[in-house]
Amino acid sequence: MTKDEFIAELANVLQVSEDALEPATELKQFEGWDSTAVINLIVLLDENGAEVDEEKVPECKTVQDVLDLAGDAIK
Repeated sequence: MTKDEFIAELANVLQVSEDALEPATELKQFEGWDSTAVINLIVLLDENGAEVDEEKVPECKTVQDVLDLAGDAIK
């Protein structure tokens, strides 16, 4: 999955426009960043081959944190 495709999927999880997501964007500003979004993000990462510690997902503060967590699963 490309970075742009991942951002589009993350926007879908957060129920926001892709344009609202920049690397420094804080996730807590979105109403959609809740426990359901965390679960959906874990599923998204898993479906794209990112092996992540599930406990680290809720610790993500910014979009860049999520991208860093996804690592090599995003091209």
